Amino acid sequence: MTRNIPWIRSVLIGGVSLVALTIFDAFRFVENGQSLVVFSRLYGLQRSALQPGFHFVLPLLTETYAFDTKTKTLTWKDEDSTAYAPRLASLSGDGQVIRMELTLQYRIADPVVVLEQLGDDYEEYIAATSRSIVFTETGGFSAQALFSTDRVALQSQLQERMTTALEGRGIVVEALLIRDVQFDPDFVAAIEAKTITENQLAQKEFEISQAREDARTVISQAEAEAGQLKAKADALRRNPQYLNIVKAEVFGETLDTLVTR
Repeated sequence: MTRNIPWIRSVLIGGVSLVALTIFDAFRFVENGQSLVVFSRLYGLQRSALQPGFHFVLPLLTETYAFDTKTKTLTWKDEDSTAYAPRLASLSGDGQVIRMELTLQYRIADPVVVLEQLGDDYEEYIAATSRSIVFTETGGFSAQALFSTDRVALQSQLQERMTTALEGRGIVVEALLIRDVQFDPDFVAAIEAKTITENQLAQKEFEISQAREDARTVISQAEAEAGQLKAKADALRRNPQYLNIVKAEVFGETLDTLVTR
């Protein structure tokens, strides 16, 4: 009988340990900025994720998946160990290679939907969707437009498309920023040469316009002076005494003196 005591003691200790582990496994603590999705082998996915705090779940019958619900960032940038991947490459509408440095800010709004539709490897889906949308939308712009004026318009379109693509997957796009755009060096050189030529032409046009304006001013002044001379001549013809007034202006004599004479 005494030989069975160690064995019984081991079984009891093992049983108590199993019960303790089971009880411990029934409690979950969700940290701030996290949500916990619960999958029950009896009922499937629980439609509401567990929010921060302590929670009890059925041991052995449930699995839980933690999701970070804080704002997260995906960046495509060359030679940056913290970036998700190098710059995104695509083609402009006129066939020029565009390499874009991009930052996407997003957060998990509905972790149950994310787990159900994308699994816990959702980041790869977001990255693949981003690459596809960038390639499609960039093709709607010419390289020259993106080099000069339309970069903000492209950024707005990319954010709108990303928002639409991800909102049904439980993901909210908070911002999409084009940090930098690289073009083929030969294309940049051609654009810069064209810009210099256009600026020189604009300067010449300005100088010509200014010269024409100066000529119009001189002509206007001459016409005004001619008008004044004609008015004086007409006044002299109508009134010979007007000549005395003109003489007074020339020799400093006052009109009163002329009248008294």
